[in-house]
Amino acid sequence: MANFIDRLSEQVAQKKDDLKKTLRQDASASEESLARLVKTHWHTLPRSATVDRRPAFAVDGSRAVRHLANGAYLFVAQALIIGERAGERQEETDVDVRILPGATPTPFVDRFAELMMHRLEAKLAKEQVGAMAPDSVLFLDGALYGQLPQLYPIKHDISDTEAETYAKELLNEIVDQILKSYLHLFRSCAERSLWLVSIAKTSREATHSKVWWKDAFRKRQVQNEEIPQEISDSEVIYRWTGRVAGFSTPVLLGQRSFTKGSEAVLLEKVRNAPAIVSFFVRLTDFDDALRVDVPANCIGRSETIGDIESGAETLLDQPSDMERIAPILDLLAADYGGLEVYNALLYSVDREVRLRQEMMDEVYLSLIQNTLGADVEIRLDRSERRFHRR
Repeated sequence: MANFIDRLSEQVAQKKDDLKKTLRQDASASEESLARLVKTHWHTLPRSATVDRRPAFAVDGSRAVRHLANGAYLFVAQALIIGERAGERQEETDVDVRILPGATPTPFVDRFAELMMHRLEAKLAKEQVGAMAPDSVLFLDGALYGQLPQLYPIKHDISDTEAETYAKELLNEIVDQILKSYLHLFRSCAERSLWLVSIAKTSREATHSKVWWKDAFRKRQVQNEEIPQEISDSEVIYRWTGRVAGFSTPVLLGQRSFTKGSEAVLLEKVRNAPAIVSFFVRLTDFDDALRVDVPANCIGRSETIGDIESGAETLLDQPSDMERIAPILDLLAADYGGLEVYNALLYSVDREVRLRQEMMDEVYLSLIQNTLGADVEIRLDRSERRFHRR
């Protein structure tokens, strides 16, 4: 029998120092100034106030991609919104299915699956928000500000193949639908005094640390304008906040991520949407920090994305700002269920909407085959049959 354990052990031993680099709690010489800055922007959680239970809803989605024997791709996506209205559980579902030809460019495949799911989530939220009682909360999964800049149209090129042209047209149609749903959602939440709270379990961007650094440079707390090393926000908070409960200095984000290439077209469409307040929170010691994004109007601010130019992001570090953030922190604490349940409603919807392998392969594939009829065959390719069928 092949023995991989010994070889893996050797490799880990040889690369020990390099593997530990992004996991260490201490800072290297080049990281020390950034580590000190992160600590100054990590705050003790305020004492929780008694929270009146708001009607709450959560939306999430799931997707699966299967490779077919003829080279084509089969996509299935589903989304679920659950909540409570008038003391009764409410839920709505949506599902989509597509088959794209095998000539579809590989970079488009994962992007298409993600957007297909994202469209269903945004559509459900848009359709249900009008029936939510004022002062309700709608929880979204993922970083709201991080998702918006991805909704720009993909440009066509004269050298595009027929498959590339088709894929781009399909993607552009979907991103346009998602964007319209979000803009409707923003308007409805503002008009009906609803809280829109997105929660991401991690962040691979270095947005917050860069904004903190720019502010420190303006205040002459650091010598260089450019951050010495780009490290993701989740990593700096994991390494240099002592793993203690707390929250980061909130940042008001506007045009920062809407400045490159065709994203300028997107900026014109979203410039009147509310700016986004973003911060990280660790609700108990040793838990993972969550990234939280909310529209600025949820904390009583009126700035739009277009109002805040790139490089002019606002740090919400005044006592009055902290008072505005406190109700959001109280809400998150009230719905916190421990290390495994970062948010009770999002955890519940995730468990119900997740498209598990056995459901996809043993139920959905048969349903699709039966509906399409015997004159065509939904046959997985050899690698899919090997790994997805027992």
